Amino acid sequence: MGSIDEVRSILEKLERELAKFPVTGENRMMAIESSFYLVDESIEVLKGRVKGFEFKDEKEEIQFFKRFMVELFSKSHFYSELFHIESEKPVDSPREILVYYRGKMEEIKKYFQRNVGLNNYLLMGKTHLDRVYFLRSSESPILYPDLVHHTLDSSFCTVYTIYFGRLQAMARLMDYLANEVSPYGQMDEGDVAKGVDEAAGLYWTGTKVELVELVYALKATAVVNSGSVSVADLAAVLGRAFGRQLRGYYKTFEEIRSRKKSRTFFLDRCKSKLDSYIEEYEGKE
Repeated sequence: MGSIDEVRSILEKLERELAKFPVTGENRMMAIESSFYLVDESIEVLKGRVKGFEFKDEKEEIQFFKRFMVELFSKSHFYSELFHIESEKPVDSPREILVYYRGKMEEIKKYFQRNVGLNNYLLMGKTHLDRVYFLRSSESPILYPDLVHHTLDSSFCTVYTIYFGRLQAMARLMDYLANEVSPYGQMDEGDVAKGVDEAAGLYWTGTKVELVELVYALKATAVVNSGSVSVADLAAVLGRAFGRQLRGYYKTFEEIRSRKKSRTFFLDRCKSKLDSYIEEYEGKE
């Protein structure tokens, strides 16, 4: 079995095991802890094998460290951070929980702001620096002082494998927190604003994945707040505007990224329809 097939097999097995421990269930802390150790075990298994991997070319090595290893590290970081968030969550009142969750969301927003360049590289699917970021033989530039660089096992991953894994984990954490805030947020959402949304009579009649495509397109093109707005905020605003509560959009985005042909079905259709509309409009003049 080749290196790529082996790590794919490990990840598929891990996904099946993680499905047994939903982090939004009743035994949340136990599920999060169990999930973390499942990921940690998979990393250790792979670490014992990766040193003997012989990649057939640079393309395969980049795929290994950019896609598969980033995914593993993102899961590890997600469950680790989530465990701390949930273990420190106040239990006194829903309002305190709301304030606590929103504070964590602000911390994540600041993290994205500090790493906006790398995050845009990830979101926009860029590849021009892949040889620098994901080849173990490359001299990857360090963005800022970080102990990761000094403690890194360079035979197992690159610095940017960890950086990108963190970014994916933070996006997933923001998704989780936005979903948790949603029911509490109704206490602070003004009835007037709610009435305005309902009065507008605008409802999203497309699919969820199409709306998620639009959300990430607005983020990637930096046309809202010059790109500083978070995906979570865009999802919340568009969801309210169109009467569609967006949950699990990070997972939906991962499904979009894994498409074999065009990754932007909806946006491609929008362009085609707009081109036809413009041509028809011009023909009427």
